[in-house]
Amino acid sequence: MKSYPSWDQVKDALGDKVIASLGTAVAASRPELADYRRAFPSWVAAHTERGLAGWIHDRIWFHLAGTLDGVSDVTVIDKEPHREIWVGYSYRLRIKRHHDDGHVSTYRTSEALDFLTQVPVQPEFDGLEEMHLIAGYIWDKETRQIGPAVVSLRDGDNVLWIQELVEIPDEGTGTGTVSITPQTPTPSGPQIGELKRPDAKEGTESR
Repeated sequence: MKSYPSWDQVKDALGDKVIASLGTAVAASRPELADYRRAFPSWVAAHTERGLAGWIHDRIWFHLAGTLDGVSDVTVIDKEPHREIWVGYSYRLRIKRHHDDGHVSTYRTSEALDFLTQVPVQPEFDGLEEMHLIAGYIWDKETRQIGPAVVSLRDGDNVLWIQELVEIPDEGTGTGTVSITPQTPTPSGPQIGELKRPDAKEGTESR
């Protein structure tokens, strides 16, 4: 049976730069969504849920990829429809909208299911086990607003844990830093909606 890391282990492995970048990318997308609504209210109102999720994904990805570009031990893969972040050779992250129960939606392709069920893309060795994480945000379906930034770990249908990233504004610059609020893992019910790590920006599906 495969063992899974705790949030504390994942946080240490990802490092402060990656964690902070995830939170601030989500935070930066909120005023952009507000601007979009003010400028084109009828367009936003006409969006399907998937269409609006795609628009938000693009903005979060823009901020995240720009922040992490050139960071040591981080590889940004951006070749549509494949988008993900590698941290070292063990952690792969994709960006997705989370529902309030922790679930994410995805097309049920074999590649997407492999990601959700933690199937590695290459042979694993002791100390180099591959883990797939989903980062993004909680979506408030009633208000259609971007909620808190989160990171989650799952094995297929099972949400093993989901961790909220709390954004703390920096009064001097107007940007944000991220602190961690402990959260008890809450398993939830089913809904699931080979590629070696490259050394250049190329490369998986993510919305």
